[in-house]
Amino acid sequence: MLLFAFGTLMDADVRALVLGRASPDAEARPAILPDHRRLRVAGEVYPAVVPDPGGAVAGLLLPLRSPHERERVQYFEGLHQILRGHTVRCRRDGPVTALVCASADTVQVGTEPWSFAAWRARHKAVYLSATAAYMAGFGRVGVREALAGWAGAFAAVPPGGSASAGG
Repeated sequence: MLLFAFGTLMDADVRALVLGRASPDAEARPAILPDHRRLRVAGEVYPAVVPDPGGAVAGLLLPLRSPHERERVQYFEGLHQILRGHTVRCRRDGPVTALVCASADTVQVGTEPWSFAAWRARHKAVYLSATAAYMAGFGRVGVREALAGWAGAFAAVPPGGSASAGG
């Protein structure tokens, strides 16, 4: 089972918290999600992908080693993101089917492109702390309860901060 990461899960530290194991960059392969673009979710620090004929989103193709890891990723993505199969292009393997986090219609996607480098510089430290607390609830509390704690972790973040998990 493969996961196409296009947002915060491109970061090995975030992946380790979400998957519950080390996920070094060495196991990731560069890949492209065709006919999409990456935009920042309105009022959040993470992105969503939206259809864009002719567009392309660069990301990483990552192995999920078990159904348990898929469950952990779905928990992390929250209530408004769903893992769905899409064809992505990988230089080494050609076209492959991978799970991609698709936003539900309830997600308000902004118009601002999302930058992984800018996210790392501005938000990673707080995001890691919030993700650790959020993922500690996996298997113990539901997503709604965990999201309440996530919002609290970003209470002091300036506008453009986050109020829900994902990315």
